[in-house]
Amino acid sequence: MDKVLQYIEEHLEEPLNIKQLADMSGYSEFHFIRKFKAYTKKNVMEYVRRRRLIKACEDILAGMRIIDVALKYEWSSHSAFSKSFNIEFGFPPSLLRTMQAEIDFIGGSHMNPIFLNATQAGMSKEELLERLKKTAAENGIDMDEKVLGDVYRTACRAYEGKTRYSGEEYVTHPINVSILLADLGAEQETILAGMFCDAAIKGNEINLEKELPPKVWNIVQQLEEKKANEAILIKLAERLHNMRTIDYLDENKKAAKAKETMEIYMPLARKLNNQKLTDELNDLVLRYYV
Repeated sequence: MDKVLQYIEEHLEEPLNIKQLADMSGYSEFHFIRKFKAYTKKNVMEYVRRRRLIKACEDILAGMRIIDVALKYEWSSHSAFSKSFNIEFGFPPSLLRTMQAEIDFIGGSHMNPIFLNATQAGMSKEELLERLKKTAAENGIDMDEKVLGDVYRTACRAYEGKTRYSGEEYVTHPINVSILLADLGAEQETILAGMFCDAAIKGNEINLEKELPPKVWNIVQQLEEKKANEAILIKLAERLHNMRTIDYLDENKKAAKAKETMEIYMPLARKLNNQKLTDELNDLVLRYYV
């Protein structure tokens, strides 16, 4: 199925049909339809349509005319494309640039209207903490400011002296993970535990059991097993931020990371059934998966 998804991605600007995809998969049409739905949680042509619409968003934001984008991705007219777009995303394509301009103005990033919100590269840990507070408030999550401050300072000590491939302080990565968790509507304890998504591998040796609230520590302990729902959500948010910043890796590492994401994390994302998370992970994977 991974090869079928890659084939679809490489031929979105061409006519695609179920028989053609079934033939290349080696299954009968009947079995292909069933296996594809089981694998992606979507019908075949529903998946193709959504991938085309996501790529259409990128082209519109890059400056292409809507009619040209419509024809490029196999729609017969401007109105047919606009109708499909509106049904899929809940707003017309004519509003996409305006919405993105507003998001950019407040410090967002490319494709935010379609995917989960993103932070700007290079934001400091202090700026990211403020963004976390704002995201939690926007999603109706009641964060205890004192507890958040204490956990944030513990995270800063846990990753002190560590840096990412980009040269940024390592703690900015787990804070970004917590921001994604807040955007996903996670509970306070899960959001706080997200700051320690990488502590077992990248962190300094500090006694997190003593430092963290008991409920937060309980979730942190479960992260490596990826069995509890909270742990799965955190690892998916962590992988999404890693994939968003994958350009700092060499080509071999990008391909390996994409393959691992496709095989391990995409099934978890589909099971979670959050459309924005699944769409963006899928989009990032297919750019590098070979």
